[in-house]
Amino acid sequence: MAKLYRKMSIGIITIIFTVVTGCAQTPDLFQRALGRDIAIQRASADESSCPTITTFNVSPVTVQCGDPVSLEFAATSANPELISYTWEIEGQSFETGQRAVWKTPTCKTIGDPEKIYTVRGIATGGECDVTRSVEVKVLCNCALDVMVHFEFAKANLDSTAKIELDKMGEKLQQNLGYSVLIEGHTDYVGSNQYNERLGKQRADAVKSYLVSTWKIDPDRIITRSFGEEEPIAPNETPTGRAKNRRAEIFRVILKTK
Repeated sequence: MAKLYRKMSIGIITIIFTVVTGCAQTPDLFQRALGRDIAIQRASADESSCPTITTFNVSPVTVQCGDPVSLEFAATSANPELISYTWEIEGQSFETGQRAVWKTPTCKTIGDPEKIYTVRGIATGGECDVTRSVEVKVLCNCALDVMVHFEFAKANLDSTAKIELDKMGEKLQQNLGYSVLIEGHTDYVGSNQYNERLGKQRADAVKSYLVSTWKIDPDRIITRSFGEEEPIAPNETPTGRAKNRRAEIFRVILKTK
C-alpha cells in the first residue's frame, strides 16, 4: 500500500512538474494540435453540407418585356431534402422549388429600350450556400415615351417641357441604336392649314432642343404634323384643348443589316 501511494505521488508530482516547467511550450503545442483537429472537422462538415449544383437553366436569356422566363435549379447533397432554393433578381429575392417562372417587367416599368438583369439562383443546404447567375436581356419597344404641351398658339418650350426632353436627350445619347419620331398636334382653334403649320413648328421646336442641347444627330429625329386631326381630349372645353396642344415623342428602333 505504501508503495502504491509513493507511485501515485510520483505520478502527481510528474504531472505538476510537466505543467509547471513546460508551460511555455506544451499549452501552445496542445492548442495548435487542437486547432488543427477542429479546422479539419469543420472543413469536413462544411464540405459535406455544401450542395452540389446539378441543373441551372434560365431560358430565354433575351426576351421581350412582359414575357416569361423559365427558371430551373437543382442541387444535391448528403441531405437533399433539406436543400432550399432562392432566386434573386434586381435586389428582390423569392423562394421557390426547383422550377419557377419570372414574369419580366413591362415597358412602362423599365422605361428603356433594353435592360440587363442579373438572375441569381441560390441553393442552401445545411450551413452552406452555393450560387450561380446569368444575365437576361429584356427588350422593350415602347410606343409613347414623352409628351410635352404648349400654350395657345405657341410653339415655345416651357421649363416643364425641357425637363421631360432632357430625359429623352440623355437616353438618346446613351442608346445610339434608335431614333425618335416627333409628332406635333394642336387644338381645333384656327384653320386646318394654320394648325398644320403650328403642329410642324411644335415638332421642330422639340427637335431643335434635342439637337442644340443634347447634340443629337438630326438624322436620328423625324418630325411630322397632324395639326388638329388627332385630339386626345374633347376640344369643347379649355382643359381638353390644353391637352391637345402637344408634341408626342415616339421611340423608333433602328434596323441594322
